[in-house]
This record gives sequence, structure tokens and C-alpha cells, in this order.
Amino acid sequence: MTVTPHTIREALALPSGGDPARRLPKDILAEHGAAHAADRKLIDKVIERLDWWATLSPATIGVAAAIDDERPVPATQLLALTARAEPTQRLLTIIHRAIPVPIILLTALPGGAGTRVSFAPLRRAERIEDKMVVERLVVAPDCIDTAEPATATFVASLAVPALPRLNLRLLYDGLIERAEALEIARLTGKPFRLADDPASRRTALALYRDAEAEWLTARAAAKREKVLARQVALGDQVRHLRLKVDELIAQLGA
Repeated sequence: MTVTPHTIREALALPSGGDPARRLPKDILAEHGAAHAADRKLIDKVIERLDWWATLSPATIGVAAAIDDERPVPATQLLALTARAEPTQRLLTIIHRAIPVPIILLTALPGGAGTRVSFAPLRRAERIEDKMVVERLVVAPDCIDTAEPATATFVASLAVPALPRLNLRLLYDGLIERAEALEIARLTGKPFRLADDPASRRTALALYRDAEAEWLTARAAAKREKVLARQVALGDQVRHLRLKVDELIAQLGA
């Protein structure tokens, strides 16, 4: 079965009822999320529509708000994006930072190509009072078909009643852990599984991403190089970096 935003919404097992879905105007998104004219053009070009679907709050799901000085989470919003073109990480960041609370963003990819689920923990801005900024963007690998085992397990793991329920920040972190587990399952070819130590696995995943970026940069440089001696040197560097990437993938799957 093809994974749609509605598939993920049903998997969250939110309480029935609540306010009806509402379409969010793109000009409001541009006002609160766009940093410059290029961002506004990106919003107009890529977004077909953006809908608010639900609020996860103490009143709606019975989980306490997380209130502190650095990363308060009074509520979480569930939004659905219909994209008319490939949504870039820049666009996803714009949407996440336009909303003053963390959101679960379900993006319907163009041509019925599946769903992209993204998260972004927020923190207080250092110099602007009452301003929240994106701490990091977390994008799960695209969910295309529930016939794929890791995708099926990921979707099944999203039920809100089974997530950490001490407070909303821990619940949101639990969703992020599941997105990272799906990424690792796709990288390693191993079954989807949650980690006993999510922080350590997140660090290992960051090391892998850095190594992969370094390898891709070196590979691109090797393809552009015209001088034979430099080609040989860069080729050796590419092979060394590829081995490092493979070692990190093996560690993630251990």
C-alpha cells in the first residue's frame, strides 16, 4: 500500500474529534518563515497547499507540556504539505520555523511518490525575546510502500499512546528517534529497531553523515580534476573515505 500523509495520520492513532482541518495561507507562511525573496519564490513554486490537521496538547492527548527556559514544548502541531515539486530541505526548514511550536510535517511527494516525514526541535533564540529557532531539521527517509519491512515497522511505531508520555518534548523526541531508526535501517539493510542509547546512536549517525559528505565532495573533485597526478591522489582519497563510510555504516548496524 502506498504511504500517504493520511496513512501516517492514522498510524499516530490520535483521539477522534477535534477541530476540522484548515488550509494555511501561503502568504502567512512566507511572512513568518521566509528570510528573503528567494524563500518566498520557493514557497510559491513548490507548495500546492499546506493544511493544519491536529494539535497534540495536554488537552487533546493527555500529555503534559514541557516548559523550561531552553526548549519549551507547550504543544505540537500536525501539518500536511502537498508538494507540486520536489521539496528541498530549505523549504522544510522554512515551514518548521514559521510555526512557534514543534511540528510533525507530512509531505505528499509529487506524482504520488510517497510521503516524507520531517521534524525540527525548536529552542529559544539567544538575542530575540520570545523567538523560537530551528535547532536542527530531521527528515525521515521517504515512505513509499508499506510492503517494505522497515517502512511498515516505522509506520506501526508511531502510535502516540505508545510514545514516551512524561511530557510533550519527550514524546516529540520519541518520534525523532523513530525517524533516525528508519534511516539506519535503510542504510544498513537491517531490521528497524529503536536504540537503548538514542543519544549515542544520533552521534554515530552524525559521524556517518559528515563522512559521507566528505566522500561525495572528494569524489566530485576527482571527476573534475584534469591533472593525472592529482587524479591519482584524489582517487586514493576517495577510496579511503569510502572505506570510512562503510565502516561507519557497519557500526550503525551492529
